[in-house]
Amino acid sequence: MLCRLRSRTITDDKAKESLKAWEHMKDNRRFFRLDEISDVTPLTKGQLLDAIDNNKLTLCALIEGKSLGYFHEPKTLANVFDYKGVARLGLDVAKKLLSDGKATVSHVVVLEPDKIENWRSVESAYPNISTERFDHVKNFVKPEFAVSAYASIKQIDDWRGSIERNLPPKKKRSAEESREAANKLLQVISGKKRQVIASRSIYLHAHQLRFDLVSVHKVFGLDTNQNALQSPPIVNTSDIEVHPLKIMISNVLIGNKDANARTIWNAIKRDHQTDAKQIDVDSLISNMNNDEIEWFGQQDTVRITKYKTFQNLLSEVRKAKS
Repeated sequence: MLCRLRSRTITDDKAKESLKAWEHMKDNRRFFRLDEISDVTPLTKGQLLDAIDNNKLTLCALIEGKSLGYFHEPKTLANVFDYKGVARLGLDVAKKLLSDGKATVSHVVVLEPDKIENWRSVESAYPNISTERFDHVKNFVKPEFAVSAYASIKQIDDWRGSIERNLPPKKKRSAEESREAANKLLQVISGKKRQVIASRSIYLHAHQLRFDLVSVHKVFGLDTNQNALQSPPIVNTSDIEVHPLKIMISNVLIGNKDANARTIWNAIKRDHQTDAKQIDVDSLISNMNNDEIEWFGQQDTVRITKYKTFQNLLSEVRKAKS
């Protein structure tokens, strides 16, 4: 009898150890390779690609860089930092990577701020180097939320400035003036150039692509618990809203369905200014005042939405919900 009890105790202990090992091995990742879609959701890779083709979802990429730049607002460079982690891509870049296997990107959204390293001011990173290609240079504390970023900040030869300063303005020239201009161009090319700081694109390859499980859940309406997905294999995406500002408007209307345009606008602005990220959950807004919103769109560009357009978006959201 004692032997049986000991045997049962040993068996129970092994079961507990196995359970602990299984718990430790559970996949808690947020970002996955495209081929893993059926491992963590009831979707097929074809459904994932179809959502991208129909502009309902974009992709991310695993990137590594030693000098990204905090994109605080258009033509403004904030801090410089190192990053090895996942970044969201513009939809056009994601599609090009899928079709061509490679693409360049100039702006990204850094999604893992805890992996930002060597956060430093522009002045300390590039002392005594001109920042004339940016309207403003600012300095902030290291963020704890997703941020838009220049994919690469580099110190480069100022070819453009050297040519503009040394060559006469374009006009109809005599043969002698043309020869003189050609000689000056040769001197510029062979001479020492000033150094400036500039934003540069980086190359990406298809093997770097990842999908964001949180975004997939949101687009396809899946259960938010990745370990208990309940959605059926066939998912209808025809009524899924993908316009970022409409999604923000809907987020506000959840708490106040009768809110007017100005109230919703101010709620979004307060969310942006306080970095609450309860409405603009993906940190798409780069700047906002009483008249317009600057936000990072899916086409790798900064978009500007005026208040009048915002009112029209609100009307479309209300119409869709009615």
